[in-house]
Amino acid sequence: MKKTASLIGAAILMIVASMPAAADQMRLTSDTLGYDPATALVTASGNVRVTGKGIVTTSSHGEFDAAGNSSHLWDDVVANWGDGKMTMECADLVVVEEPGGQQMNARTVKRFHDTQRKLTMRSNLMEGKLRDGEFTDLTATGNVVADTVASDGQPTRLTGEKAVYSRSADTMIFTGNPVATQKNRKITADKFIVHIESGRLEAIGNPQMVVDLPAGEGK
Repeated sequence: MKKTASLIGAAILMIVASMPAAADQMRLTSDTLGYDPATALVTASGNVRVTGKGIVTTSSHGEFDAAGNSSHLWDDVVANWGDGKMTMECADLVVVEEPGGQQMNARTVKRFHDTQRKLTMRSNLMEGKLRDGEFTDLTATGNVVADTVASDGQPTRLTGEKAVYSRSADTMIFTGNPVATQKNRKITADKFIVHIESGRLEAIGNPQMVVDLPAGEGK
């Protein structure tokens, strides 16, 4: 009986996977697809592709709540929000549906890119909440490296142990021995506040700036 139920469940999933996804549906395709009625979990492997809620995600493996409330993908994960407005490459990604949005947990993030905010970032862990395909908040921890553009147009690299983004405040706060590096200068402080829209950078708590002078000027 269990085997029969499993086969029926898998057959239903294959039919659903072949149908176009509506705005409030999730579409799942992969090389292999299985269903365990005991746990109500769908497993997928090989060219896994998930579409729904404004996100298109691909990976090598995945496990999903049959009710569509949670997704866990791993190995070569690539997530795409808003037709490329935001992309993420990571080793492991969990997305859980919540009232009014989604909760995301990503590990070993190789690259997160936000084209609208001109921000590229990587870290050991990223956790955040999404609403309408955009992050309302995002926290990156462990070996955080972020590339952005300062208010003077200079490319700026920020590093630290933690970065917290808030859409309502439109800021990203860096802590944990943060360092800001530009072409010819390096700034350290206890905390950096980056104002996303303007690119303005605030260094708070023991700020220090080191500037590389042109050859001969320091003599």
